[in-house]
Amino acid sequence: MVGAEDFGRLRTNYSREGRMLFRYSVPLIVTFVLEHFFSIVCLLVVGHLGKNELAAVSLGSMTSTISLAIFEGIATALDTLCPQAYGAGNLEMVSVHVQRCLMFSMLIYVPVALFWWNSHYLLQYVIQEQEVLQLTTQFLRIFILGGPAYIFFECFKRFLQAQGIFEAGTGVLFVSAPLNIFLSWFLVWNKKYGIGYAGAPIATVINFWIMDVLLVLYTIFIDGKQCWNGFCSFCELFKKWGQLSHLAVPGIVMLESEYVAYEIMTLFALYFGTVELAAQSAVGSIASLTYMVPFAVSIAASTRIANFIGGQNIYSAKKATNMSLILGLATAALNCIVLWTARDFLARLFTKDEEVVDLIERLLNPLVSILQIFDGTASVASGILRAQGQQKIGGVINFLSYYAFGLPLALVLSEVLDLKLFGLWIGIGSGMVLIGLSETVYILWCDWDAILMKAGFLNETDSDLEF
Repeated sequence: MVGAEDFGRLRTNYSREGRMLFRYSVPLIVTFVLEHFFSIVCLLVVGHLGKNELAAVSLGSMTSTISLAIFEGIATALDTLCPQAYGAGNLEMVSVHVQRCLMFSMLIYVPVALFWWNSHYLLQYVIQEQEVLQLTTQFLRIFILGGPAYIFFECFKRFLQAQGIFEAGTGVLFVSAPLNIFLSWFLVWNKKYGIGYAGAPIATVINFWIMDVLLVLYTIFIDGKQCWNGFCSFCELFKKWGQLSHLAVPGIVMLESEYVAYEIMTLFALYFGTVELAAQSAVGSIASLTYMVPFAVSIAASTRIANFIGGQNIYSAKKATNMSLILGLATAALNCIVLWTARDFLARLFTKDEEVVDLIERLLNPLVSILQIFDGTASVASGILRAQGQQKIGGVINFLSYYAFGLPLALVLSEVLDLKLFGLWIGIGSGMVLIGLSETVYILWCDWDAILMKAGFLNETDSDLEF
């Protein structure tokens, strides 16, 4: 790992940056895949209890995912602040930014928790079956206890990532993922101690807290504590929230725009029939899994570039940016090739129904496969914008591309022209294309001097800390 004091002097090259991005990305891919299996385990364990329980877990997971994306969005502010502070050699500010973000997030969490507790008032207009409504509400009420743990994990992950420590999350999840499987089975199905349906969300909540404990232990005993300068004073926690919210709010818009757009696609698919819904669920799951590869590159790129920006090293920041775009395009193209060549194998992993298999294959050949190129490119470009502190640009592009262009086009093509799922993917995919191209063009033509000046100002104004 390059020391914080070196980011201002290092003159990097494409070969070095390619190796660093690869080294950072691999553990992140493993981390994201393991995180993804938490919700899958919940579905698999509860699915055998009955169709109402399965429906409730699906709806509860969808609601909690969209809600928790708010805090992922807030945490994107740390993708800018922490690595820039580390690159500038301002090590104590890394922990200060994390603590401020935690306090900010917890205050935002209060209304989210209240919504989860009273979710039945809204969900009753969506869920007609009374038992499903009650079970969904129960899921969300239990999940309230896990929200703070999730927020802590997202923020503290970035505390370590800013220092170039990417394997911590992987190690934590290698321990907690098997524990999650065991606890889910034990609390749902064990004849003596199992409590049925409620055991699944309880197992997830317990694992969230275990992950936090393991991450803290990793920091204390293995690596990362060099940037911890103690707990801030209470007053210090509330300083610079304008700076934080300026990055966090557009970060929320960036993430929620995509999350909600995908959920709307699933809701549209409900009206096309069982075959279309099954195919959309499968293709959506496949696309989500493959997306984790360029998304890992985007996190690695965001950290690396922000380190150089914090060190006021415009030469290396540009080199890292160009290499990130190249690697992002390469991984996205690889995703495209894998989906297209393995479309039959992937389809049959999800179902034996020939009608559904045929529809999945036709969607992957080549529409959804090609869209992976633009979706992956957009992901890496978004990471670069976070490194630059340009979340506002990304938020505007994402929101307009999906809701002023992509979704209206999807509605027209799927309903008016009766293209069904193909219309949905063409519409949303057009939004992906627009995002990928727009963000890449902006990055290639951005004002690097202004970006470094802004980063320098952010680091200069944090010299009066109270601990």
